[in-house]
Amino acid sequence: MAKVLLGTVAGTVAVAAAAVAGLLVTMPAGVHGFGAMVAEVQGHTDTRDAATAAQAPDGAVPYWTRPVGADVTVVRPGDAYGEDDGSVRVDMDLSPGTGLPSTCTPLPRAGMPWDGGGSWPDLTGEPALLCEGWVTVVVDGHLYTWTGPAAQS
Repeated sequence: MAKVLLGTVAGTVAVAAAAVAGLLVTMPAGVHGFGAMVAEVQGHTDTRDAATAAQAPDGAVPYWTRPVGADVTVVRPGDAYGEDDGSVRVDMDLSPGTGLPSTCTPLPRAGMPWDGGGSWPDLTGEPALLCEGWVTVVVDGHLYTWTGPAAQS
């Protein structure tokens, strides 16, 4: 009896471990941490990765980043979040020497992007710009940009 019980417990643990391993393999590279994984699995977030900004879906990144962005992560509300309110959060590496569009205007502070279930660095002390509706912060050649349901100003 004890052997059967131990075999059942071992089998259950093995199946659970395989399920967790499969879940980890299928998560986009931009999903970091347990909370972000749970949000993704429950459908609260929809995270997509792309090798370049040009490969990101239309409207998911600022148009001016398409020729200069790489290693892109786009986080949007998922189906379980409710109605799509237009919130999107993007981070990517920029090609060396990339300048921001001349139409960008300074913002008094960066504010906070839609959470999206993952971690971002604290951007509150960084200079922020509004670039064609996207709040934009560049730190060491890495672009953090977001937009939401209300027009940013």
